Amino acid sequence: MSIRFAPLLISLALLSGNALADHVIKTLVPTEVRKSYDGLLVAMSATALDAPEERHDWTGLYVGGFVGGAAGTRATTTQPNSPGNNGWNNTLEGPYSYLTKAAAMGGGTVGYNWQLGRSPYVVGIEGELGHLGSKGSTIDPGSSGTNNDGSHETKIGGTYGFVGGRAGYAYKRSLFFVKGGAVFLKTKTGYNDDCSTGACGPGLLNTSAKKQAVGYGIGAGIEQALPPEWFEQAKNITIKVEYLYLGIERRQTSSGTASTDSAPLPVYVTSDRIRGIHTAKIGINYHFAGF
Repeated sequence: MSIRFAPLLISLALLSGNALADHVIKTLVPTEVRKSYDGLLVAMSATALDAPEERHDWTGLYVGGFVGGAAGTRATTTQPNSPGNNGWNNTLEGPYSYLTKAAAMGGGTVGYNWQLGRSPYVVGIEGELGHLGSKGSTIDPGSSGTNNDGSHETKIGGTYGFVGGRAGYAYKRSLFFVKGGAVFLKTKTGYNDDCSTGACGPGLLNTSAKKQAVGYGIGAGIEQALPPEWFEQAKNITIKVEYLYLGIERRQTSSGTASTDSAPLPVYVTSDRIRGIHTAKIGINYHFAGF
């Protein structure tokens, strides 16, 4: 067989599959030509294998923002009462509860990750500053008449903060993580009776209390790095979905004096118990390479 047809035979054989390629080359191609194509066989076989996916490195500083929502929570309260009285509305009921409303939330995030060597394990620290506002109210069941003489109100939120740690497992370009830390959130409770006509009776009463709640936050999420081929900076951008429970369970009291009482003015007190809040959010982070 003419040597000049050897390249054509080898090429056709290679395109037909490795087993057929070996048979054709060994049978029809002269030994001296076959040896010269050994390197080509190795190279062509290597191209048939899928190239390994590039490992994403999670180490470094990142900043970002998020939006989401906070579910309503339950508040349990008591009717205002003072020593020697049966309660503001003459009958002292037991505790009763009501729900605050769900609310939107949003804010910013800053953190730092350390990927432990070449392992898939990632640890880090993270802080977030955001805003949410959940509030609710209910009529005092002991109030008289049709004017609903007295109501309770609870407000949770405004500006809040979280600082804590993260631990995660990286798989390809995804990071599955859990997080936990301290949360700082304002709570405000109060009772308002501004009806003094008809069946309401002559008295007016307002109680209020505001505190900075310090609790715990615990949650989990998934963070996904964008494919680097999308655009130049895609490898530095991640999208995350996260659940975080704000554990601000606490009891607080609000107090005030009535407008119609004579000195010494008795202090009326309500006792309120506030439960934690479930939140969910989606965010975007930018990771700084080399930090």
